[in-house]
Amino acid sequence: MIYLNGRLQSAAEGHVAIANRSFLLGDGLFETMLVRGGRPRFLAEHLARLLASARYFGYHMPTRPELEDAINCVITANSLQLGSLRLTVSPCTSQGLLAAPDSPLDILITVKHGLSYEEGLYERGFKAIIAHSTRRNEHSPLSRHKTTSFLDNVLAKKEAHAAGADEALLLNSKGDIAEGAVSNLFIVAQGEVRTPRIEDGALPGIMRGQVMALCHRLNIPFSEAKLAPADLFRADEAFLTNALLGIMPVARVGEQAFASGDKGSLCRRLEDLLGL
Repeated sequence: MIYLNGRLQSAAEGHVAIANRSFLLGDGLFETMLVRGGRPRFLAEHLARLLASARYFGYHMPTRPELEDAINCVITANSLQLGSLRLTVSPCTSQGLLAAPDSPLDILITVKHGLSYEEGLYERGFKAIIAHSTRRNEHSPLSRHKTTSFLDNVLAKKEAHAAGADEALLLNSKGDIAEGAVSNLFIVAQGEVRTPRIEDGALPGIMRGQVMALCHRLNIPFSEAKLAPADLFRADEAFLTNALLGIMPVARVGEQAFASGDKGSLCRRLEDLLGL
């Protein structure tokens, strides 16, 4: 069962308008949320990011309680205990390149049961590459919002798949690391946790924020920093974060191996403390 524009219905009968601007122009936003024990993890943070981006793009959104009710209705209707939800919003009327004034939104919530990561993956760790097919434009405001304009990420992920890797790291226009195709990057070097800066093209990820807050709370040395590929290759540990992965250790980037594929000590500690 899905939620579409105020109504629960089967996925087979759900349809969006042919003028939907996400379909036509990539004009939309989305959030992907982990559901564990029948409850969406970090729901407040996901909705805060979505609503802030909606204000930036001028979307006329439902209230936070209305969105929460819709999400809980989908979880209940699908008896979802472990899996994920995707909440997608997009204007559905258009006047050429511009949305029609006060355009209504298509609001869609879809569901997936279970998690798709293979057994033992966290023990093995991700293999990653540095993408050459595309780069992150750190000057674009789109880099700071989770939009449905996702083809750069698709190109990077296809490149990783062709190379037998799990994830691709995107450089920005200056050659510094911005983020992964579907993740944020962290490294551990000389006892300090570091992650690329928002101004370098990193999306302000939900799990990224959780790791940053935890480091602050525990007085773990931490910085948002400009990270060149050389900084990554000199690191003691590296790990990736997103809402579904949680914290995923990086075993290898290209020919550079980290911690023999095992979770580095700080990566493991952070994951345990976050209860992932």
